[in-house]
Amino acid sequence: MAEKEQMGFWRVARWWGGLFLALCLAGMAVPMAFAKGGAIACEGVTVPTTRPAMSGSGWGTYCVPCVLANRTFGRVPVIETLEAALTSAATEHPGTRFLYGEIGLPSGGPFPPHRTHREGLSVDIMVPLSDGAVLPTNALNRFGYDVEFDDAGEGKAGRIDFEALGALILALADEAEARGGAVRRIFFAPDLQPELMETRAGALLRDRIAFNARQSWVRHDDHIHVDFTFPCTGES
Repeated sequence: MAEKEQMGFWRVARWWGGLFLALCLAGMAVPMAFAKGGAIACEGVTVPTTRPAMSGSGWGTYCVPCVLANRTFGRVPVIETLEAALTSAATEHPGTRFLYGEIGLPSGGPFPPHRTHREGLSVDIMVPLSDGAVLPTNALNRFGYDVEFDDAGEGKAGRIDFEALGALILALADEAEARGGAVRRIFFAPDLQPELMETRAGALLRDRIAFNARQSWVRHDDHIHVDFTFPCTGES
C-alpha cells in the first residue's frame, strides 16, 4: 500500500475508532453515572475512592462522558490533592485552562488501554497551553490523547505553557505532602523535559520530583502521568 494510502487509511480508522469510543462511553454513562464512589484493597485495609468535580475555577474535565463512565476515580487524598493543585495553579496562572484526564475505576483494577492506573494512585493531566488556548478534546482525537507536539512544545493546538505546567507540578507535590503523601514520579516526554526545567519551577522540580529518563510506550507529550504514594492507614 502506498504511503499516502496508508495515511488515509489510518486517518479513517482513527475517526471511526474515535466515534466508536464515544458511542461506547455514552452507552456506559447512562447506567454508571450514579456511582458515588468505590473502594480499593490496600495492605489489608479497604480505602475509599471518589472522583473530582467536573470543573472548578480555571480547570475542568477532559471528557464529560468519560467521567460519567467512571473513568476518573482515585483514592480520596489523590482526588483532594488534584483538585487543590489545579485550583492553586489556575490562581497563579489566570487565563490558563487546566484539564485533568484519565484516573481509574471506582474499585481499581485493569484500566484499558492504560498499563497502570490500577491502584487509585495515578492521574493524567493534559498539558496547559499558552495564550488562552485550550487543548482540544473530542472523540476524534481520543479526548486529547492524540494531540501532538514537537520537541519545542509546539503543535497545531498551540504551544505548551511550560511555566503553568511547572507551577502545577509543584502544587501537586505540595498538596500531596500536606496530606501525608508524595508525588512518586511523573512521566513526561523526555524531549520536552528540558523546556520544563528552564521554567521558574525548574530547579525545584529537579530536586523534588522523579521524572522518566527514557521514552515510555506512550510519548506523554499531550499529558503528564502522575504517580502518587499515600499510606493505606487513615484512608478508610
